Amino acid sequence: MRKKMIAGLVSMASFAGGFFLGGKVLVGMVNDYKRRMKRNFSNMMLFNDWLDFLYSGGKIEQYFHNQGYKRIMIYGNGYIGKRLQQALIQTDIEVAAVMDKAALPNEDGLVIGLDSKMPDVDCIVITPVYYYDEISGMLRKKTGLPLVTMQMLLNMSYCC
Repeated sequence: MRKKMIAGLVSMASFAGGFFLGGKVLVGMVNDYKRRMKRNFSNMMLFNDWLDFLYSGGKIEQYFHNQGYKRIMIYGNGYIGKRLQQALIQTDIEVAAVMDKAALPNEDGLVIGLDSKMPDVDCIVITPVYYYDEISGMLRKKTGLPLVTMQMLLNMSYCC
């Protein structure tokens, strides 16, 4: 009888522990899903604004001309960073480097990691819009260079 009672208590404790830990895992998965959804929505809205900007005759390099920036660094080698690089290829704005926390060197040596020496540039364009606050805080500790958001490029390039 005593063995059955102990086995029952152990079973209940195991069930409760598993239920609790499973719930924690599930909550973590849901929170991760929500974070990814918000990040993807931010990126989608930026690309929407960028297309609107392009269809309205905007030129992405105009912001840099207005500010007197000729040589820039892009932070972020994801979809937005790669599209910005592509947009600047046919312009007189030089992309000196692309910094990324998950830097994988490419054939031209343009992509650098967070530990790399800061290149001699006029400004840094932060492309991951969802993580802007986190990235800008980290970059402000490393450099006093002006930090530019993608939204700034789109909003201030309409003139001229």
